[in-house]
Amino acid sequence: MDQERLLAAVLLADVVGSTPLYERIGDDAALQQVSDCLDVIREIAGRHGGDFIYSKGDDVLSLFERPEAALGAVCQISSQLTKGPLSARIGLHFGAVIRARGALFGDVVNVTARLSSTANPGEVLISQSFFEALSAGSRGALRLLDKMAFKGKQELFDVYTLGRDDGVPSTHITSRGTFVDRRSALPRQINLVIRYGDQLRTCRNNESVTIGRSPECNIVVQRPWVSRHHATFTISNGKARFIERSSSGTFLSMGPGHEVFVRREDVLLFGSGVISPGRTSSLGDAQLLHYEITSS
Repeated sequence: MDQERLLAAVLLADVVGSTPLYERIGDDAALQQVSDCLDVIREIAGRHGGDFIYSKGDDVLSLFERPEAALGAVCQISSQLTKGPLSARIGLHFGAVIRARGALFGDVVNVTARLSSTANPGEVLISQSFFEALSAGSRGALRLLDKMAFKGKQELFDVYTLGRDDGVPSTHITSRGTFVDRRSALPRQINLVIRYGDQLRTCRNNESVTIGRSPECNIVVQRPWVSRHHATFTISNGKARFIERSSSGTFLSMGPGHEVFVRREDVLLFGSGVISPGRTSSLGDAQLLHYEITSS
């Protein structure tokens, strides 16, 4: 199989706003506007030297040899899409990719997709490696947004966005030394301990613990009202979350007398509490999981 390995900038633009457009003006007219928007993104990327890879659904993936060219493309795309009902969530990353069978492979593509999906509509999220690949003069167009955790990565990464040109003050980045203080204020390191009967699991930063009826789960709860993959505990960026994805829902208590019902929701966890999948904790057959957040 012919394949090429190269260092390059990857741009992923995902068009958003199509759902209300379809409801408002109908399928044919909305499809035309979405197609026109995708064509604009592809044309701008090509004009800046981007090599079009593919378009799946409402997104466009392009490859650039020069990160400055990719930055110029996203600046123009962002400006162009402010004029209509559609906008884009854009991710920019730089690193080693494998090009084969007309597609791109490698971790760089996965991280670019994560940046794009995390961005707000109309926002560009840019990785630390892309920032470092830019010339010193081009870095001034970006501002440090925050540190971000990516699935499967132990360390946190600096994430940037485009500097604002609307007169609102923003962080101006001219060198790596401008955010030394920010690095010193790393998120608090916490552990999440989950106990169910004689099963005990500990979750640390960028780790997760799954619960459900399936034997594949970290904590198995064998009851018919519990989904096979019911929910996930996770810690990211110093915060503990409960990610509920079941059909029957979950009763969650983070204090006496404060039980709430959640289904297909993400909940930020504090202190300690009780999780009862599919049944209120007051019922005799409820299966109770106790969790506690501790500092490491």
